[in-house]
Amino acid sequence: MFPEFIKTAYCVLVPLLLLLSLTTHGYPNRLCWNLLATINILLIIHSFFLVWQLKSIYELTKAFGMHSGSFLADNYGLFTRLLLIILLPLLSLLRWFRINRWYSLSLLILLFWVFPVPTWNLFDLPIKIAAFGCLWCAAYALFWLLNLLPYQSPPR
Repeated sequence: MFPEFIKTAYCVLVPLLLLLSLTTHGYPNRLCWNLLATINILLIIHSFFLVWQLKSIYELTKAFGMHSGSFLADNYGLFTRLLLIILLPLLSLLRWFRINRWYSLSLLILLFWVFPVPTWNLFDLPIKIAAFGCLWCAAYALFWLLNLLPYQSPPR
């Protein structure tokens, strides 16, 4: 599924954007911050996808007559990490978190901790890259039109 690829793209692109934002000056630096803010917002789509998956797992356990409480008791650490991955991207709706490099780095570490590289689904990679690129461009254009990018002049 495509929303699953957002975490993979985040884990690949955020280290590059953070390094570029530290090493460049002027316009390329501002572009890196704008792209980083946009990809932080796109991680919210992955959070909604995780909520949908957890709801489906809950319905599956009910269909098989299992108690979901035993699953949570056995996997409390995993559930806590998933809850953090669901809730922390919602903070990027606030401007300060959207452009904070420590916030992006903490999300990156959390994603690598819960979803290590061998678990990434790379099937149909060219199609997923193209779809993510289109989504990223569309989100960037929308945020540019709404004056929500970090290095954009405020509305008059």
